[in-house]
Amino acid sequence: MTRDRFPWNLNPMIRKMHTGVKRLNRICDEIIGSRRAEQQAAAGGGRVERCDLLDKLLHLDPEDLRGNLITFLVAGSDTTAMTTSWCLYYLSLNPHIQAKARAEVDTLGHDPKTIADLNQLPYVECCILETLRLQSPSVFLLHECVDDTLLDGKPVPAGTVVAVLQHQVMVSKSQGGTIYKPERWFTNDGVSIDQSLVRDHLAFGGGPRQCPGQNMAIKEATMIMALILRFFDDIRLNHSPSCVRGKVTFTYGPENLELQMCQRAD
Repeated sequence: MTRDRFPWNLNPMIRKMHTGVKRLNRICDEIIGSRRAEQQAAAGGGRVERCDLLDKLLHLDPEDLRGNLITFLVAGSDTTAMTTSWCLYYLSLNPHIQAKARAEVDTLGHDPKTIADLNQLPYVECCILETLRLQSPSVFLLHECVDDTLLDGKPVPAGTVVAVLQHQVMVSKSQGGTIYKPERWFTNDGVSIDQSLVRDHLAFGGGPRQCPGQNMAIKEATMIMALILRFFDDIRLNHSPSCVRGKVTFTYGPENLELQMCQRAD
């Protein structure tokens, strides 16, 4: 109710945000229009070799299609940058974990270029998964209640927007608390990643609207971390850990994160 009645547009930051959203919508509409024109040309006898994810979604309602495209453009870049930044922070605080991850990369013996290569880096991937558990780039998840519901004894009318603070759940004692322990993502054999835990990772939401880019995001961040570990050694903070704080912009990332590292010999 407050959200609907409060004059948010009086805030200059909110007005600036709305202007930015309109510009982003316009850019997305241009991309979609161009791709539809290519598709129509192909149907008329032209030849278009490409068939990517956007092509697969052109049948969607225009508003839904634009929303998905915005997700591709925005959520797929900044979130990965924040995740790798937080991962470097935790590796700098835990030299033994950093050394173990680097040893795994060294065992691979070359730059990871394929999924097969990345599958040989389970510990590095566990470092990413554990980072996402402790410092998810998304601050909260918004869900709209479809039916009148009773939640923990409290009535939630249909149409209510509920904010889920998944970070509080992921750092609860039942989920491992705030201790950085990548090994928790392994199965009992200590070698294979427990895919059931990955599938239910709250950093990516849940249910039918779970992030469609989850697997790609994890592999992308794993590749970035592997390359950093392959070429740099002795990653450490340039100041006290207390100087690093989380900051919310579009995503949740580290502020005042300054690192030192040494380039490894060829």
